Amino acid sequence: MYMTTNMPLGGLIDKSLKGEARTAHKEWLRTYIKRLTKGNKAKLQQALNEVDDAINQWRDNYFISTYEEKLVAARQGKLNMDNRDLEEVYNEEEYLHKEGKIGLVADFLYEAIAKHGFINEYHRDAIESAWLFHDMEFLRMQWEYYALAQIRSLREVICSMLGVVPTTVENEQQTANRPPKRIEDYPEVFGIELCCELTNYAKDTIYKWTRTREIPCHRSGTNGRKLVFKRDEIVKWLTARKQETKDEFIKRMETELAAKSSTLYNNPKKFKKHD
Repeated sequence: MYMTTNMPLGGLIDKSLKGEARTAHKEWLRTYIKRLTKGNKAKLQQALNEVDDAINQWRDNYFISTYEEKLVAARQGKLNMDNRDLEEVYNEEEYLHKEGKIGLVADFLYEAIAKHGFINEYHRDAIESAWLFHDMEFLRMQWEYYALAQIRSLREVICSMLGVVPTTVENEQQTANRPPKRIEDYPEVFGIELCCELTNYAKDTIYKWTRTREIPCHRSGTNGRKLVFKRDEIVKWLTARKQETKDEFIKRMETELAAKSSTLYNNPKKFKKHD
């Protein structure tokens, strides 16, 4: 169906979520929203709420499927789960399937991202590492970036007409009131999320360095897929990288950590090349 400025907003949202709104460039979207709302702030806010509701409903259609992986790991003796435990996981996922939800697995997400194409060699390394280490959270975020690209453009246009910054739709808890961390507040061993937080490097950069062995890391979990880092090794590595003494590094890092409250250390929707 050819898109016109007379199309109901619900129709455009549906086409955007299905990836069928390829001709809807931002100027067309701006003209469409102007015609739809006539610049009325209340109508613009209503349109933004409708878009956000549609995005959240779309996200609710998917879940991370873990049954097959847990089954294989249990059979190999790498996961302590008996038949009853596995049956519970299976039944839970079957229930979600019957509700019409779609289970996401690493191979599907990787292939979907690869089909759209990688931003650069660093992005490709990050996606391949996430697939290898079974980082479903990162893979899903990257996949959603592409899958929601068209409706995100619509949302950005509405936000610009409202005069607000187009923040992402998040269901995560606010971090503004969390107390600042000191170096010793970090556990002795942690995963990639805390590594990103401590080092202030993006996840794709950390993944790249794990592949090239430029950062100290270890593997654990099922098939050695999980990346773990030791706090003392990371502090020592950062100290050498920054060419600072350990005391200078700790003092600087504590100052930086104390100044950060609600800022996210790793934004997966911004593909930037880091040094």
